[in-house]
Amino acid sequence: MIKRIALLVIFAAMSTVAPIANPTLAAQSAKPAPAELSNIVFALDTAASKQDIEAVMKYYAPTFNHSDGLNRDRYKQSLREFWQRYKNVSYRTEISKWEKQGDLITAETVTMVQGLKGAENDNFKLDARLISTQTYKNVNGQLQVVSQKILAEQSSLSSGDTPPPVKLKLPELIGVGRQYVLDAIVTEPLGNNLLLGAAIEEAVESKNLLNESTINLRPLRAGGLFKIGQAPFSSGDRWISVVLVRESGITITSQRLRVSKEFTGNQYTPLPEPDTTPSRIPPRPNSEQTL
Repeated sequence: MIKRIALLVIFAAMSTVAPIANPTLAAQSAKPAPAELSNIVFALDTAASKQDIEAVMKYYAPTFNHSDGLNRDRYKQSLREFWQRYKNVSYRTEISKWEKQGDLITAETVTMVQGLKGAENDNFKLDARLISTQTYKNVNGQLQVVSQKILAEQSSLSSGDTPPPVKLKLPELIGVGRQYVLDAIVTEPLGNNLLLGAAIEEAVESKNLLNESTINLRPLRAGGLFKIGQAPFSSGDRWISVVLVRESGITITSQRLRVSKEFTGNQYTPLPEPDTTPSRIPPRPNSEQTL
């Protein structure tokens, strides 16, 4: 059973974000963040690194909502379950941009998460980077998070003496029904080692957040996994995960793929490695899984 990574890590992000095309926000970002915002981000990092659930949740408003369909109670439950699985988790958040309008502050940040999952025959190291945007409001004299949206997310889970180093090439945003290339490249020579791998695609839904998934590994004829997938014909985020296994270790790399009706452009590009044999998956409009 392969444990979900990206699904688990989204709860680890207390505040994460990517650039928003907003000139007002950009102008505000040239100035230092207000002390009340810097303080809450630092406090959240500190409380989360200590795995103090009550200290974390006091910064979330009762009406908190998450773009993945979570309310405050579900968020708290999932964060607690995440910490039961991963120990020695550390959080480091940087504020990239911010904007204040009335009693609301919109913040853009980047959060780095590291952790260890220790169990018998199951020791994994977690590294994740999350980009999101959240809105803060002063509630009874306390600045609290009232909403959060994940805009980008990538994570890696590795185990073994020398897990394969993997470079994942995948778009973060794509139009509905469009094809896309997935490249998961092992960045060092394999030698005579056998490499096994597989890819899995799942919808980002609250019911899937802490589920386990079964993956059938197959021998790979090249130094990585190369596929062509197709986005569903409806908007919504997808989790794309790649599992690569060799004798000396395992690497599981995951990334969020945002599917939007409003996005157009050249999203399909040919696989760049001419000496590889890609696994090309034909479009299946009625299928939830294309990889």
